[in-house]
Amino acid sequence: MAERDPETAETLTEVLRRRAALSGEQPYFHLYGEAVTYGRLWELSARYAAALARAGVRAGDKVCLIYPTCAEFFYTFFGALRLGAAPVPLYPTLGIEATANIFRDSEAVAVVTIGWFRRNVDASTALAPNVRVVLEPVDLEAEPPATRLPEPSPDDLAFIQYTSGSTGQPRGVMLTHRNVVSTCHFMAEASGLTARDRIVSWLPLYHDMGLIGCSFTPPLKGTPLWLLPPDLRNPRQWLELVTEVQATFTVSPDFGYRNCVRNVRDTSGVDLSTLRAALSGAEPVRASTIHAFERHFGIKNVIAPCYGLAEATLAVAIWPFGTPIRLDPSGRFVSVGRPCRGVSVRILPPSEDGTTGPALGFGVEGEICVKSPGIMRGYYNSPESTAKVLSPDGWLRTGDLGFLDGEGYLYISGRLKDIICLGGENVVPTDIEDIVDHVPGVRYSAAVGLESARTGTQRLYVVAEVRGDGPEPDLHPRLVGEIVRRVHEGRGHRPARVLLVQPGTIPKTSSGKIQRSRLAQMIQAGELRDRLAPPAGTP
Repeated sequence: MAERDPETAETLTEVLRRRAALSGEQPYFHLYGEAVTYGRLWELSARYAAALARAGVRAGDKVCLIYPTCAEFFYTFFGALRLGAAPVPLYPTLGIEATANIFRDSEAVAVVTIGWFRRNVDASTALAPNVRVVLEPVDLEAEPPATRLPEPSPDDLAFIQYTSGSTGQPRGVMLTHRNVVSTCHFMAEASGLTARDRIVSWLPLYHDMGLIGCSFTPPLKGTPLWLLPPDLRNPRQWLELVTEVQATFTVSPDFGYRNCVRNVRDTSGVDLSTLRAALSGAEPVRASTIHAFERHFGIKNVIAPCYGLAEATLAVAIWPFGTPIRLDPSGRFVSVGRPCRGVSVRILPPSEDGTTGPALGFGVEGEICVKSPGIMRGYYNSPESTAKVLSPDGWLRTGDLGFLDGEGYLYISGRLKDIICLGGENVVPTDIEDIVDHVPGVRYSAAVGLESARTGTQRLYVVAEVRGDGPEPDLHPRLVGEIVRRVHEGRGHRPARVLLVQPGTIPKTSSGKIQRSRLAQMIQAGELRDRLAPPAGTP
């Protein structure tokens, strides 16, 4: 029986093959009113594998996937896996040059996309001569292969996950089958996942939490999954689906929960009482968001902070479900829980060159370092970058700042490259942003530090998106004054400048993280000039 149990499989393809054999008629996921069964996915992935082979794709080749959330994404992803090729899922609306950079960096020989993305894909491939063919789903509906498809080993490359680029250029994280399956196991264990649970996710499939956490973990247990597109215009759709299917699990970054509080003012018809947990990760977790969401929707101890990163495949720590969140003694940081089983965490002094030193004591902030079966093989075609973050004995320097308390609970305090230095004091941007986001009229904010040759230190800049129903333009000076006053009272620093901008101005990664380095460049280059909120007297 063990050889047929999906939970004992060591590769992604074997997990799916066993689940299809065991539960072929069972829905894997529901999307746009359609249920895709494990049997149908297994059959169509074989057809897609055959078509990719016919198009010249071979084992070891890289295949970029540029899809919205759709069933064809899964057929193509598993089709490439079954052929022995490495899928490379990408953010569909990256710019042409940025997409071409990844095409070149990954050395992809093929790109698979869907009609309405084709024009930009073709423009990107024109800048990437290594791409030999661009395919669409209609090209991939071939007959099943006559010969047996190769069987991967656990240590073979499964796929390449490009980082979101929150502090620099995206890099290709190489993940093996063992990395992914091991991570799915300890995520399922930490969450107590069973076949009786029901998962609802709107996270994109090109992001590690949406792909690995929400889409690859359920087949281990046969847990049904409902998917929504990530471009939700109204977050009420998400909550209504949770209500309709009586979901027990869902996931979102912090901003998703904040959007629900702001935009779902009428809670009638929304019942979240079936949720065992709503994970919160991918960006800093705010206690204020958790309390506001749970109070607004009448639930308690449901949002569970978690922490992970692409270089560790995904999960590092998950807060225990159903228990009150824990703050550090300062009240500023929310614990993301103890490390998952099989994951080790230590806090080291920050380093730019990958050198190590003695671990820091409890409560002392430093760089979070992780060791687990999920640690990546390395960055694709970038041994120098790999050596800076991955030690020979398998410890990963995450670039995140944090600390452990005396009971082993982990707290995330910021990113090394995002820290603002004001007069010798290190200031965490999220501390500033949490203050500004609570100012009436502010939709979203970001804080960055810009170097000042005159002062010899950084100066604090705050960029605040003005809500559509925010103050009239002639009241904007008052809003700026209120932001300055609250930041000074809350953190002891006066912003050198506050820029009020239109909604959607602050740059974010595909996973919703603020790109603070990019924002600083935009400020310095004057790129925000055309995005400033309308001044007084503007018609």
